[in-house]
Amino acid sequence: MGTLFYEIRDDETYIGQICDHPFPLHVHDVVEIVCLTNGVQKMTISGTQYTITAGDITVVFPAIPHSYDFVSKDASGVTLIFSPDIISEFTYQLRSMALEHPVLAQAEKLPELDVLISDMQKRFPHHGKGLVYGYLHLFLSFLFKCVKPVPMEKQMHYDLSCQVLRYIGEHYLEPITLETVARMLGVSRIHLSHIFSQQLRINFRQYINALRIDRACFLLRNPAHSISEVAYLCGYGNPRTFHRAFLAQCRMTPTQYRRQFVEPDSIFQEEDVYT
Repeated sequence: MGTLFYEIRDDETYIGQICDHPFPLHVHDVVEIVCLTNGVQKMTISGTQYTITAGDITVVFPAIPHSYDFVSKDASGVTLIFSPDIISEFTYQLRSMALEHPVLAQAEKLPELDVLISDMQKRFPHHGKGLVYGYLHLFLSFLFKCVKPVPMEKQMHYDLSCQVLRYIGEHYLEPITLETVARMLGVSRIHLSHIFSQQLRINFRQYINALRIDRACFLLRNPAHSISEVAYLCGYGNPRTFHRAFLAQCRMTPTQYRRQFVEPDSIFQEEDVYT
């Protein structure tokens, strides 16, 4: 596995054109589904490279390392990117399970998926969350009739680094340390530290903070939560620690970030007083 980075996305959901260029190994806390309608892609997912051709659908669950290694000049299609938490009836499958194979071939698809993909392409760019959520709900409903997620423990071909990322992805909002993760996965603290430094090329604490701040960005767009509440919901013991971590990662305070997405009159007023 090459050098990996954690990607933070500003948009809660995205339905649009596919990535049209190679993209390095990365991981994030969202689902990424690529529906290729023309051309060829090569993607590496959990250490295995796949060749994707027209009509195939690639499904990447949260905390799964993946990269775009090659994209042909004539490639086109639809990409769906969304938090696994926005459609609650599918959250468990997307957060706690895995796919035996991440690529759904054209021959294995239900015709309803092709209809949805074609309609989504015609409607670029989309307007309004309601339409986007409707597409996602329908798409997942038909997708999970074609693919059957299985419990993570049955996916023994996942290397240890992928198991580490998936475990952290399920528990990062809880009190979590390098020692607790090592113990739960049955490896030594030194070995786990080596995975982060040599394979993932990111510090353990930096990775936890990246996940938590990514979640915080999602929650800050909802004016119902105060900034202090967001801090606790994202696993921080106190707002001061949250403020410092947010500022370090986003180069702005939580209040400044919130003002980009929420009307001032609807914001629970809470000043940034932490230094």
